[in-house]
Amino acid sequence: MALLSDQDRQTVRTHLASMTDPVTLLFFTQTIGGPETALIAKQVLDEVAGLNDLVTVEEVNFILEQDRVAAYGITHVPAIAVLKGDADTRIRFLGAPAGYEFMSLIEAIVLAGGSDSGLSDQSKALIAEHVTEPLDIQVFVTPTCPHCPRAVTLAHRMAIESPLIRATCVEATEFLDLSRQYRVTGVPKTVVNGTIEILGAVPEDTFVRTVLQQPEPPTGP
Repeated sequence: MALLSDQDRQTVRTHLASMTDPVTLLFFTQTIGGPETALIAKQVLDEVAGLNDLVTVEEVNFILEQDRVAAYGITHVPAIAVLKGDADTRIRFLGAPAGYEFMSLIEAIVLAGGSDSGLSDQSKALIAEHVTEPLDIQVFVTPTCPHCPRAVTLAHRMAIESPLIRATCVEATEFLDLSRQYRVTGVPKTVVNGTIEILGAVPEDTFVRTVLQQPEPPTGP
């Protein structure tokens, strides 16, 4: 049985129509002992790929293909790495992109298949000036959180903008070990390099400046 309704399929087709470059979704899973959510994630990816010829899904065995698992920094399954053609965008998903996070997946595919991060010129300038070493952004979400996709897409836009940034959407209820490790009690919660924290969905300028630890510009005379 299809997960997407006819109306959903048409909405997704419309969103994906702006793509200009092929996108590969590397789906990391395991056939034995894998979580039930892996089946949901695979069906979601297959249905999306069926709506646009520029989107393809490639399955990677988490147990048997350790070189690729290590190359993409995958630590849990199910996981998705988004590629622009063969090039890694450093956009990641941990867990099934269900509920509100389904649109985060669609936005990520459109980002990877386009030519621009969609960030403001000010944000782009801040990233170009201040990102000089790797940044790892994790955004913890739940499928029922309507505000989470905003934070996820901002993080993914930053990954598109800089080759030094990796941004991962983490489904908090699927990966309780990570949620406990980073003390996630509400979502969205963004964690940068394991230390910097952003609670809630905040405007782009605040998000980017907090990730980069840059102060707000002065206001007034």
